[in-house]
Amino acid sequence: MTAFSNKAFLSYFVSNSLALLGIWIQKIGVGWLTWHITESTFWTSFVTLALMAPAGILGPFFAVLAEKWNMRKASLVLKILMFLIGVLIWYLQLINAHTLFTLAFLSILQGLLSACYHPVRLVFVSIVVPRALLASAIGLNSASFNASRVIGPAFAGFFIAFYDLQVTFLVAMLSYIPLIPVLIYMPLRSRKIDLTVATKYIDSLIEGGRVALDTPIIFKGLFIVLINAFFVRGMLEIQPTIAGEILNANSSGLSLITASAGLGALLASVWIGLSKKTVGNHINLLVPMLLSGLIISSIIGLTNNLYFMSLLFIFIGFSTTTVGIGTQTIIQLEVDDIHRARVLTWWSSISFGSLTVGGMILGGVGEFIPMKFGLIVLPVLGLVIFKSFVYFRFKNSFI
Repeated sequence: MTAFSNKAFLSYFVSNSLALLGIWIQKIGVGWLTWHITESTFWTSFVTLALMAPAGILGPFFAVLAEKWNMRKASLVLKILMFLIGVLIWYLQLINAHTLFTLAFLSILQGLLSACYHPVRLVFVSIVVPRALLASAIGLNSASFNASRVIGPAFAGFFIAFYDLQVTFLVAMLSYIPLIPVLIYMPLRSRKIDLTVATKYIDSLIEGGRVALDTPIIFKGLFIVLINAFFVRGMLEIQPTIAGEILNANSSGLSLITASAGLGALLASVWIGLSKKTVGNHINLLVPMLLSGLIISSIIGLTNNLYFMSLLFIFIGFSTTTVGIGTQTIIQLEVDDIHRARVLTWWSSISFGSLTVGGMILGGVGEFIPMKFGLIVLPVLGLVIFKSFVYFRFKNSFI
């Protein structure tokens, strides 16, 4: 029996998936508009990555506070504020008033709200379903989130190519609406709360990091996330820059490469969703998917053929989504309610922080040398670092 048998979870899953798609549709639209305004690889990368940077930096700090929050009220307030930012982004495009400043400022503001929302989202699914359905709900929720990170940009590419940015931002804005009534009316189960959080903030923050580092399987998962996000995921987040700088493509080219990565993510989500959800099954997938993602990513810089690059993005979308879902599910299944927000936010912080830095490095490199060189070298460097760490830290016995 899957968590879809629970009506409350099914409603939440569908509406939350739409909202997640909206976030990434908006991000790609903002990035494409920034490229057209500035034609700068650095500023385009900066604006598109501003959505993840606050979560990477501030996530653990918000997580300690989030463990004391009322999850229903926190979700509602944050989602309504994110919707209002979406309204403003759409309206400024409607009156043709966007500048680099408005795009950067609103992306950073949306990123700050996302940083607050991440620990809430990671905990929320655990209070929607009964314990017996938790593993299924975790896997499906992880699949939804990780797939949306790549499928959302694919939808963005479609709307940009066949309509315009005004329609793109409108779709992104409207996608938040279905989740709001679901959050208001859905039944939630009670959860354990650490009552010491309010008086021992720093200790609680450190404790969350200690649990993550002292649990071997969680530590290994976080290290894989670090390598995957920094050396592979970063390139997916700057697809508008790749389309403009390397392919010299129009919006149709952007649509194709984003849709290709989205297809790979969708295939990975379906594959994992149909597989048996155990820690052992996920662990066995992680290293092969990481290594294949690193190797294929380095090939991206060797081609400027749109169709071959699109094929490569299918494989990258598949591998990076598999790693994201697998590591998040492992941590969800291994951690208890008291530490859930703090430990899981280390996952999101490492993931978003690493892909932000990796994407910014690629964007910065593109200001001085052809970006394709960075796309070749960065994944190879990641492969060397991973293999060296596994050899010296675990004596080649990582799994």
